[in-house]
Amino acid sequence: MPAGTGWLTSSGQAPVTRHSPPAPADARRLARGIGGTPARAAFVITIALLAGCSSSATTNPSATPAHSASAAASTAPAARAFTSRHYGYTGALPAGWSSGVQATQQWNGQGAPGDEDSVVDLFSGPGGVEAWAMAAPTKQSLAVYTTATTRAAAAAHPCPATPQTDQAITIGAEPARLLTMQCPPGSGFQVEIATTIHDGTAYVFTSQNPTGSGNPSADRASFRTFLAGIQLQR
Repeated sequence: MPAGTGWLTSSGQAPVTRHSPPAPADARRLARGIGGTPARAAFVITIALLAGCSSSATTNPSATPAHSASAAASTAPAARAFTSRHYGYTGALPAGWSSGVQATQQWNGQGAPGDEDSVVDLFSGPGGVEAWAMAAPTKQSLAVYTTATTRAAAAAHPCPATPQTDQAITIGAEPARLLTMQCPPGSGFQVEIATTIHDGTAYVFTSQNPTGSGNPSADRASFRTFLAGIQLQR
């Protein structure tokens, strides 16, 4: 993402840049807040990599590492199960993904809730990418609902009314649409929205990388892997 580009505010304000003062406590972000409910705290974990050197290296060049390559290798962890208390879907979370906070309120189907809103289930993925989910009853077709979802995002944030890409996929064996856009257009800040409908309930899954340092291609691949584990059970 270009230097100085940040996440979007849910109130439609200009993006917060890395050089601007901290946003007010009640500010929201698109994909850090498409909505109007209280924000959750965000946590950043810094991992320090420590490198050691052995004084015996100069006297014993042939010394081998304490742990062999085979011992260091590990099997990828199995997918973990997640069940939404409010929205009736389950997820087999792939490696690198974890569930953060479950929704504490039911979404009313209005607006465009973001990752800090109390109506969304929040997930964290590899490289800082995140996803959140919500659902609400609908009588609309998938095409009409997807268009309405895009317009809601554009009304609340500096997102385009027409996404850059609109791809047909499946979520939980149901037809779905996957939209990719930059918010604001040309900023390089990638937001993806996936929509599907199952038994009269519309599901919306949104993804972004709020760190500003993610790899868009890797983030897209991670989000698709996340979506592949979703099952709709209502």
